[in-house]
Parts: sequence; structure tokens; C-alpha cells
Amino acid sequence: MWEQVELASGAELALAAGRQEFNNSGNEILGYVAGLGVVLGILALVVVGGRMIHANFTGDPWIAARGMADLPYVVLAIVLIVASGTLVGSLLQGSTHETEENLGSLIEGVAQDQDEEEREAADCEDGVALETEDDNYICPDKDGYEELDHATALSGPDDPRCTDDGSANCWEYCYEGSFGYFSNGFKASPCTPDDLDLMEPANWSYAPYHCPNLPASWWERSNACRDHPLENAGELPDEYGTDLDTARMQKYYACVLYGDWVLGNQNKEWAKDSLGQFRIPDHFCPVTASARPDDE
Repeated sequence: MWEQVELASGAELALAAGRQEFNNSGNEILGYVAGLGVVLGILALVVVGGRMIHANFTGDPWIAARGMADLPYVVLAIVLIVASGTLVGSLLQGSTHETEENLGSLIEGVAQDQDEEEREAADCEDGVALETEDDNYICPDKDGYEELDHATALSGPDDPRCTDDGSANCWEYCYEGSFGYFSNGFKASPCTPDDLDLMEPANWSYAPYHCPNLPASWWERSNACRDHPLENAGELPDEYGTDLDTARMQKYYACVLYGDWVLGNQNKEWAKDSLGQFRIPDHFCPVTASARPDDE
């Protein structure tokens, strides 16, 4: 906590120092510009004045008249140079605003507000609109939505795509009650696309919440799901129960590789079997919650 406060203070000090250095450098440059303009203006006055004096001695009124015509422009140039330098300095000083948010945060906030307005403008009747590569939004009932849905990363367990239908989170949204017993039961989950090939790429969005629901044939087929650490049920520790070998293998798969999935579903109403018993109770894995690996 203290380290975060110190880092924040250091960042603020660095920002203030950088701003002051910018102001100092800007004022110095403006001083050079204004000074050079004054010097050039004085030289111009000397030249014009010298020509006029020379004209008086030579008796050439045309040269004297031309010098008189040039004189106001020289004076005006000097005034404009000095005035513009002062004005720019004032504008730079006035552009330094004290605010609790930095420029990056302000820009990000504006972008988020605009993104939300565009998402709402899509006016989807069912589900959440997703952004396409060309910055447009499409609704769940449009062509291409399913492909985009399974290739667009979820923001977390509470992503709107999981909770829009009333589910508590992505664990509930993806959970399938036939876990471990029926090889095709996973197809009943809303996280299973009509086109099963969409679950194969490494960027499959629902992998952390749905891989443990899948049967053994998918542990290697999907590049997003982790491979099972064991070759067969004969390698399973005895404490993994006396259920069917497929169920025991899937249980081990979830416990060892997807600890977040276990913690997210244990003792939840949606994880009950047909008899009303919790399919994933506290003792689902033969290790304590603190020892159970996290889903990294």
C-alpha cells in the first residue's frame, strides 16, 4: 500500500517537474525569438534611416520618400514580434490545468463513453452487441455474431455476455449438469457454439469457464483447453472416488488444471444433480482450497 502511494507521489512529482521544465524551455525559446526580432528590427531601422540620411545629402527625394514608406512596416514588425511572444507565453501558461485526472485517463473516459453510446445505438433486442474489426456493432441475431462471440475475449466472470440472460456469472452461464457422465452433454451449454470448430482456436473466449465441462476428446482437440496431465484412469490417485473412469478423469482435470472453475461452481444451486445434491461440494477435490492450483 505504501509502495503504491510512494509510486503515485513520484509520478506526480515527475509530471510536475516535466511541466515546469517545458514551461521554462518554452519561455527561453520565446525570449530568443523575441530578442532576435528586436535586433533585426533595429537593424532594419538603421538601414532605412541610413538610406533617408543619405538621400538628404544627395538630394534624392524619391529614396527618402520610399524610406518613409518602409518605416511604419518595420516598426509594426517589431511590435508584432514582441507582442506575439508575450501572447504565446501567456497562452502556454494558461494551458496548464490542475486536474485530478491525467490526459490519458480523460481520453480513455471519452473513448469509453463513445463506445457505450455506439453499443447502445446498435439496439440489440437480445443479448450484447459486439464490436467488429471495422468498428461497427452487431447483435446476437446477426450473421457473424457467433464467430465474433467465441473469438472476442471476455472481460471476466461477470462479462455482460454471461449475465445478460440472468446468470450470476460465466461459471453459471457455461455450467452443464451432465458434467463427467454424458459425453455429448456439453452441447446443451450456451457456451457451446453451433459450429464446434469455433472452440478449437487458442483464442476461444469461453475456455476458462467451459473447458472442464468438455469430454476427454476435447482436451487435446482444443488449443485453448489444457491437455490432461494423465494418460488414463489407472494413473488417478485413489482419493478421486469410485465413479465412472470418465467422470474421475474429468474431475481430476478440473481439480488440477482449473481451480477457478471448481471454486466458481462449488456449492452453487446450478451445480446440483437431479436429486438436488451439490455436484461440486467443498470436498469435490481431495485438496484444500488453499492448496488447489489457480487457473493461471
